[in-house]
Amino acid sequence: IRRDIAELSELRAVTRTHGGASLPQRREELPFDAKVMSFLPEKRRIGAHVGSMIAPGSTIALGGGTTVMQILPAIRRMELKLVTTALDLRDASDVAVTLTGGTLRRRTAEMVGHIAERTLRDVNFDVAVIGVDGIDAQGGLTTYDSSEAYVNRVMLEQAREVWIVADHSKFGQCLPAQIAPLEGVSKIITDTGASDAMIADAKLAGIEVLRV
Repeated sequence: IRRDIAELSELRAVTRTHGGASLPQRREELPFDAKVMSFLPEKRRIGAHVGSMIAPGSTIALGGGTTVMQILPAIRRMELKLVTTALDLRDASDVAVTLTGGTLRRRTAEMVGHIAERTLRDVNFDVAVIGVDGIDAQGGLTTYDSSEAYVNRVMLEQAREVWIVADHSKFGQCLPAQIAPLEGVSKIITDTGASDAMIADAKLAGIEVLRV
């Protein structure tokens, strides 16, 4: 039975639980405040590590999301040029911040739409740091909303390097809106809850995966 459950789990036909398995439930997007609290210690570790990886003087594209926002304490005193769709960057007091403008998506507190896309296309970035809701070999990088996905795709296209920040719960998830295939991603920074099996597809795609 355990072997059968393991095989079905690999096919994503069931979700393994302690002592058994259950049918996978279609996830609905959590409200922003609930996302902030979900896996918060892991997100803080990811954010601190990513902040330490950013070189002073860089031009950075920063997406929205609750994992991305945990980077801010680590870069607030750095000399950077930052272009972002996120709204609350008051703590980044020494960073030169450009907001893309656009239409507010309240569910994630970030800007989407053609104004945001046009702003991003005017800049070449050293690094784009993007949060996602799903990482899957077939589905690629995904999220819930197509307008948010497209803005993130533009960030990815304009950057020399693409760093994905995501806690371990995002692996194996495939949401309706595709941002991009896994190809083109430079690094994925996640937490130690991500098993070797979870990150295997990303590593096969040539992506450097950091578990912090």
